Amino acid sequence: MSSKNVLSYYRDCYKEDSADLNLWNLNKLKKEDRFVLQGRDDLGSGFLPRLPIPADFAKQMMKRVEIYQRERVLLYTRFILVGNLEVRGELKQVVSPILFNEAVIEKEQDDYYFSLTDAQPDINESLTQLLIPQGNKLTSIDETADIQSAYFWTSLLKESPLAINVFELLSYPELANNDEIKKALKSKKNTLLPVSMLVFVERSSSSRGVLHELEEIIESNKLPPPINGLIAGVQPIIENKKLKYDYLPGLLSASQKKVISIAANINLGCVSGPPGTGKSYTIAAIAAEHMARGESVLIVANNNPALDVIADKLDKNFGLSDVSIRAGQKEFLKKLKDYIADLLAGYLADEQDNPALIESELNELNTSLNELELRFSQFCHRAIIRGKRLKNLEDKNIEWLSNLYIKFARRGIKQLAKQWSSLEQINTQQLKREKLASSYLSALKNKNLKALIDTQRKSLNAFNQAIRSRTSKRQFELFDNIEYEALLSAFPVWLVSLNTLYRVLPLKAEMFDLVIIDEATQCNTSSCLPALYRAKRALIVGDTKQLRHYSFLAKNKEAQLMSKNNVSFSDKGVMSYRDNSILDLALNALNDNKQLAFLDEHFRSKPELINFSNEHFYQSKLKIMQHRPCTSTGNLLVQRVNGTRDSSGINHLEASSIINTIKQQIDDDKSAGISHSIGVVSPFRSQADYITKEIEAHFNEAEIIKYKLRSATPFGFQGEERDIVLISFALDNNAKRAAAYINKADVFNVCITRARQKQCVFLSIDETQLPEHYLLRRYISSITQFKATHNVTSDIDKFQQSVICKLTSLKIETWAGYTIAGTDVDILCRYNGRYLAINLIGFPGPWADFFELDTYKLFSRANIDILPISYGLWVVDKSTCVQHIMSKLRVCGTYSIM
Repeated sequence: MSSKNVLSYYRDCYKEDSADLNLWNLNKLKKEDRFVLQGRDDLGSGFLPRLPIPADFAKQMMKRVEIYQRERVLLYTRFILVGNLEVRGELKQVVSPILFNEAVIEKEQDDYYFSLTDAQPDINESLTQLLIPQGNKLTSIDETADIQSAYFWTSLLKESPLAINVFELLSYPELANNDEIKKALKSKKNTLLPVSMLVFVERSSSSRGVLHELEEIIESNKLPPPINGLIAGVQPIIENKKLKYDYLPGLLSASQKKVISIAANINLGCVSGPPGTGKSYTIAAIAAEHMARGESVLIVANNNPALDVIADKLDKNFGLSDVSIRAGQKEFLKKLKDYIADLLAGYLADEQDNPALIESELNELNTSLNELELRFSQFCHRAIIRGKRLKNLEDKNIEWLSNLYIKFARRGIKQLAKQWSSLEQINTQQLKREKLASSYLSALKNKNLKALIDTQRKSLNAFNQAIRSRTSKRQFELFDNIEYEALLSAFPVWLVSLNTLYRVLPLKAEMFDLVIIDEATQCNTSSCLPALYRAKRALIVGDTKQLRHYSFLAKNKEAQLMSKNNVSFSDKGVMSYRDNSILDLALNALNDNKQLAFLDEHFRSKPELINFSNEHFYQSKLKIMQHRPCTSTGNLLVQRVNGTRDSSGINHLEASSIINTIKQQIDDDKSAGISHSIGVVSPFRSQADYITKEIEAHFNEAEIIKYKLRSATPFGFQGEERDIVLISFALDNNAKRAAAYINKADVFNVCITRARQKQCVFLSIDETQLPEHYLLRRYISSITQFKATHNVTSDIDKFQQSVICKLTSLKIETWAGYTIAGTDVDILCRYNGRYLAINLIGFPGPWADFFELDTYKLFSRANIDILPISYGLWVVDKSTCVQHIMSKLRVCGTYSIM
């Protein structure tokens, strides 16, 4: 068994499975999803850059494009074949285009127009392979052919063995209308009509480019380390680079640092990122750290929303939007074109900070921080020693001896208060370090750009022309003139969806230092191989508890393809294409635990909203960073609805209740002067689609955009989140069989983990009638139990009791031994909604030790301050301790020990 066999297996599975855009019968689309152009097609002929369209169609379509931006795509189609064809052994009526482009609708004053996102059309390969079955199929169409010419297709298809009336097409750009389509459908002969349409269809990845690149990879003589690690079981290459964690703004957790280390040092690694654990931020941090060391990163995902979130983090958290390429987005492309044009025109500032000087200053600051942290630890160790001595004397019950010790040690004990100023210095230096780190990344970015302009102006010019070229053929010609090593030094971070990668970058082995595959459970192995081929190292990021990619490949067909390529599941690198994602394959290929990391700090949701998933899917390993005593209930609501599920799977009453809830929320937001993003999730597509139509009917375009109104299944919402999520389970007491579907762990987990602030479940079924093991029953039951999950200790020592007593007298709320962010806090305080964790040090017993500074940083990420209080200082100078606590909690007034 060779690597070529394994690669060929994955190629054949992908080829068999790939479902192109469903363009077989455009007549079957609903009226609101299709628009037949009238008169002349001056856009397709190249005479005009855009065409006007009726306002009534355009208004609704713009709204629908916003709502369905992830699931559907607006296409401009032309050269329509009308008739009957045998498709996979079945005779089908077809109204199918030869060519299609992605389109966009624009409003100018009161008029509406549509234009194309890319002037070069795609060929409807599924159709043309049936029309030209012999020879080399589409490879017989030369790259220089004018595929936009009606004459080209007329001359080519008149040779088809199928009986096609092609001459009607010669009247193009004069267009046929709906009546002529109906007439052609009645004819016994297939007809190629000069029809152009705008259609709104289900999205699907284009398979043509991926298959072409898979062929090249199979024929290549050498495979990059990530692919060898995946399919050949090659032992991991582990390096030991000096990393630049401290050159990044922000506080990184231990698990995030481990992820960065894996990405930089190991040729194949995996990261498990449960919902809301900062996965996108971590990916952005990896990219920034690699840039700081002069390395390049390619970030890919199966969908654009995941990449958009990472691009946003790169911009807002690391200031790297200028040097990260977000390929495939029209708005971003325009910004990039303008930016590069400005660079070529000499608009880069001449006076720039020197990154070497800033790096030197950062090193000095980091050394100073290390010294301050060491001094703080020494203070804490002395506090433990002093506290134990004092307690030992107190235990002997010899008052004069204790008083004598306090008299002689008072000055030294009072010095322990300096640990507060030491901690303040650490915090001040940390803030300074973050600003300096941002300046360093900015200076490094500008230095690399200047070097590119000074030494590789030709490459930048070629890149500038390539991203402006009107045809992909011309673009690839220009890409060949680019010195990528120089280009990647100035633009080190690229974000590209898997299905457009072949359009954006040439297939060059190991051109990037690292490739990151995000939302990896939704990526099939085959579509990831071209991305993996382009890098020296790979990091696969996902969550096995979330939705997997969906495959149409039948099990028996998969077995046939395994036999054809002489591979089996016992071979290295071979897993079921249809049942396993690239993350499954990567986890199976790991040889060392050093290759694996788990992100465990959950930031996204209120504790109540993630509690069930944490307990049932993640073995309670998530540290809930928003967990506070004040967040017990009220964020997760159940609204009982006496609705029924009809034969189409729609629960109209639940849908109506959801629309009313959205209206009320929008009214509340308007009154409060805020705007919450709102999402609706239903496990059932029919219900999700019905609610989408209701949203279209009841809310205008401005409201849909402002509140990010969207209804989708969990498949449509994975990787996304909203402030408020409404869930319609669309079940009733007679739909227990349908309830079995939502008992799938991955579907259910994604469904209930999209909300940040509030979630409302609309329920028409009595969940107690479901089997006890059903997730829905357990979930609803857990909602009322959440308030009991606050962990405090009953083992309160004398020191804790004394501090709690004083704080309570000041009307400061306290909790002893409260568990927050996975850590037991000696005392958690709250005053006017502000929290403070008190770290008691030195009193013998379970609370004697002090928090390491990593714990202080953990609490800082959870937006909670920690204040250390030593036992000796509390005994000697209680007033100063209390005043400091009051100051941190911003309690007004002064405290007297009397």
